[in-house]
Amino acid sequence: MIISGIDRLAYALQGRKITQKGSKYIDLQKKLIFARIATPFDVYIARAYIISIFTALPLGLAVYLIFNRKFSALSGLETLIVILALATLLGLGIYNVILFYPGIMANIRKHKIEIALPHTVALMHALSRGNNDIIFFFEVIGKNKKIYGEVSEEANSILLDIRVFNQDIQSALRNAGTRTPSETFKNFVESLSTVITSGGNLDSFFLSKSEEYRQRALDENKSFMEMLGLLSEIYVTGFAAGPLFIITLLVVLGIIGGEYFFILKIVVYILIPGSALLFILFLSSLIKEHESELNEIVEPDQQDEDAIFQKARIRFNTFQFMKDPLLKFIDIPETVLYLSIPSALLFFFLSTYKFYTMEFNQMVYEIDDYIIFAALIALIPYSVFVEIHARKISKIVSSFPDLLNRLTSFHESGFTLTKSLNELQLSDLGILNSEVRKMNLDIEWNGSVVQAFKNFGKRVKIITVLRVATLLESASSMTGNIKETLSIAAGDALTNKMLEEERKTAMKMQIIIIYVSFFIFLYVSYSLVSGFLPQIPDVTAGSEVTGIIGEGITFSGIDKPMYERIFFHAAILVGFFSGLVAGQIGEGAPQHGLKHSILMVLIGLGTFLLI
Repeated sequence: MIISGIDRLAYALQGRKITQKGSKYIDLQKKLIFARIATPFDVYIARAYIISIFTALPLGLAVYLIFNRKFSALSGLETLIVILALATLLGLGIYNVILFYPGIMANIRKHKIEIALPHTVALMHALSRGNNDIIFFFEVIGKNKKIYGEVSEEANSILLDIRVFNQDIQSALRNAGTRTPSETFKNFVESLSTVITSGGNLDSFFLSKSEEYRQRALDENKSFMEMLGLLSEIYVTGFAAGPLFIITLLVVLGIIGGEYFFILKIVVYILIPGSALLFILFLSSLIKEHESELNEIVEPDQQDEDAIFQKARIRFNTFQFMKDPLLKFIDIPETVLYLSIPSALLFFFLSTYKFYTMEFNQMVYEIDDYIIFAALIALIPYSVFVEIHARKISKIVSSFPDLLNRLTSFHESGFTLTKSLNELQLSDLGILNSEVRKMNLDIEWNGSVVQAFKNFGKRVKIITVLRVATLLESASSMTGNIKETLSIAAGDALTNKMLEEERKTAMKMQIIIIYVSFFIFLYVSYSLVSGFLPQIPDVTAGSEVTGIIGEGITFSGIDKPMYERIFFHAAILVGFFSGLVAGQIGEGAPQHGLKHSILMVLIGLGTFLLI
């Protein structure tokens, strides 16, 4: 716990009064504990008071200056009252946000605990086959935070109670139940405490809980897919079809008469990309809260390596890059941006420098096509390697349960685990064939199957594989027979595979719907530009000439090339950002939607080139 100078000042001003009213803040105290915010409640509330007081007046003044035109008719006293009122409202808002923050963080921790819990219980089930040392189970979980996430924090708190506060395991488990934001984890540790106290069968307990949590994960995944489908339909209706209606309406109103072109530009250049980005951020936070990051890349810890090994690793990576540079781009697709972005900027400069002496509007009209071409040059290589990388990970995750099942089958038929791995080289495991060969080489060099799996996990750096490697390493330290451990690991990996395949299947239709909405937008835009605008007499924007459209309806002057350009930009922006949304919905990350974005942008570009 770190107490800053601001905290000391805040506590000196308000802290003692807040401490005396501690019963009013029981809920906040619980949320601070659940969120693992190591600050006493009275210091936290006093800090909120000080921050809101010192920031309220500057923010109120800033809001007043931003909307100065709205308050231009006010007198001096009225202006002061407005500024003070704005400061008060903003101060109250900031104060309440600070107090609300622990609840948000507690809720995030709750979801992360419940995501990792099925895998944690699978580990404990495997360990219980050879030993009933619950403290050792929590030691394994606690030191593997990258794999077991927030459950590791809960495990470390249990170990702290046992080792520092000298509590027995039952008391430590019950205390953990009072400190966790997850009701599921609370029920688990309380049930575990009861089983330990009564001398029950831990193996049966962990087996039943593992099956329960696995089925719950599958059921929750189905519900989450339905919610994602609903959200994608909301996006199509509100953020794709909605702007089309607004743009069409503004164009018609602008032709009939009125200053609507500025609003049209706000819709195209701010509303379309802004709403898509906000939607992506919302989906991203939602997905992280509800989904297991089974394909997440996790870098193994290298801080324990000495300088010699670190230098050797650098030399080896340099040699590998010189030998096969594409492999580096596949493993880390962002690396290719160091080449593609400078290439795109060079192309853009060489193609557009001759337009820089033109008037601004004319220059924009001339260079905007080159902006699109430059963006494509920068993003197409990145998109290609992102796709290759994603497919590589997907194939590894898909093939991994099969590897474990075949290894278990060989082991059950009487082969040793070493011999089973050797026999596995004759099987066709697709992308994992090379990894099986490397594992056999590891065994030849150091004779350890567990070390071979650990090295395998470090090479692929996928959390599913690292989880199995940790499970095998921990189980083998208790018993030489890890046949049951392999079966449990295979079941855990298969559950992850099922969740991922179910998601991809469910989201394919939503991606198709996003494509359909884009084609509708493109068709309407094309029809307006090629069929509607040419029927309007050619009048320069801002001129005083008016004409007649039908009986009694006049039109004001419009700049038809500018309207055509607006529709072109709208189609490109809708296509690009719809692709990113499709990637977020379908594959959990916007970069996976770049392939959809590029395809839609090319289709939109080709369509308007035909006009």
